[in-house]
Amino acid sequence: MNRLLYIIKKEITELTRDIQTYVLLIVMPSAFILVMSLSMQALFQSNQNFTVNTIVADNSNSNESKRFIDALRKIENLSITEPATSLTHEAVSGNVQSGRYKFGLVINPSFSQYVKDIKTGPDTTPVTLHIDPSMQTSVQIGLTQQMEQQLIILRLNAFYDNYAAVLAYAGFSRSSIVPSEKGVIKTEFVYKDSSESIKPNAAQQSVPAWLVFSMYFITIPIALVFHTEKSNGTYQRIRSINIRSHYLIAGKMVSYYILSMIQVVAMLCVGRYVVPLLGGDTIQFGNSYFGLFVIASCTSVNAISYGLLVSSFSKNTQMAGAMGAVLVIIFAAIGGIMVPKFIMPKNLQLLTNISPLSWGMEGFLDIMLRKGSLIDIIPECLLLLGAGLLMLCITGLILRKKIY
Repeated sequence: MNRLLYIIKKEITELTRDIQTYVLLIVMPSAFILVMSLSMQALFQSNQNFTVNTIVADNSNSNESKRFIDALRKIENLSITEPATSLTHEAVSGNVQSGRYKFGLVINPSFSQYVKDIKTGPDTTPVTLHIDPSMQTSVQIGLTQQMEQQLIILRLNAFYDNYAAVLAYAGFSRSSIVPSEKGVIKTEFVYKDSSESIKPNAAQQSVPAWLVFSMYFITIPIALVFHTEKSNGTYQRIRSINIRSHYLIAGKMVSYYILSMIQVVAMLCVGRYVVPLLGGDTIQFGNSYFGLFVIASCTSVNAISYGLLVSSFSKNTQMAGAMGAVLVIIFAAIGGIMVPKFIMPKNLQLLTNISPLSWGMEGFLDIMLRKGSLIDIIPECLLLLGAGLLMLCITGLILRKKIY
């Protein structure tokens, strides 16, 4: 026991001397979470007041096109600019290409006929939309669908006006034919706890992912201390006093676990208290604080085990840092942290199951976003601990061969 305490004391002393470690593991990830939560807020919530500048060329100049433009002005996230004179497609495209506008809408001369005549086929192009290719795809789709909805409503209103008498005789009212602008779909978010009914926000959805991503960069300070001690003869002196490799691994696990949990607390506090001060959304910790502690601990153990394996396998600090960081980024990419899993190709989706970062992220999401309990994260915890134990066993074999 005294040997283990000696190793722990040595590791903590090394960590307290290295201010760069705290900057790398606490300050930088906290700032990263702060920036990502604020910048992605508009993409996660439909009621954010971002605006897409749109130039509209009315080449139809009809009552129907004017009503359509008036309807577009009511779309919250569109800022409509209508020039005094009609513009050609080339002119509208040029305005978008210049960067002044993200959307360029051309209402073609056939627009009025398309709206008034329900028999007009789909081969007619009443509207042409020019889009800046730098626009976020999700924003493109959302706003385009809102435009299409307004066009459908306009066309159905014209159809009802043309056949009002016949439709009224048949028992149809305008409200039964023309859809409501607010829509008829009721949205309910599904939580593990059925009593929950809150709407998830940007921070709640993004913080768990970036939290797990940051935790695995503990590999860098582990590698730095590991190879520094190896080069200055610390391990040979430890060997001379008959301290075996398992004591060395256990001491490092305890020391870096404390540091990792400080990192978790710091980043959660940033999401909970600092982000709201700057106008962002706050996060909720879920209904199970013990479950949150358990998944954080299991992820921490896995991350530290990964850092120890990379450090023991590599020849020097540079190799360990580069290899550790690159592998973390690869695991983050295939694990759904950088790119949502559901938009990946099916073959790539299968690879998400081998990423420890995916296991950790899903566990945090179960607790913080889905309002789950300890039972819900048991599979992820077993995977994290099992993989961590395997990596520690391999690390022990490597250390025994290289040092002892």
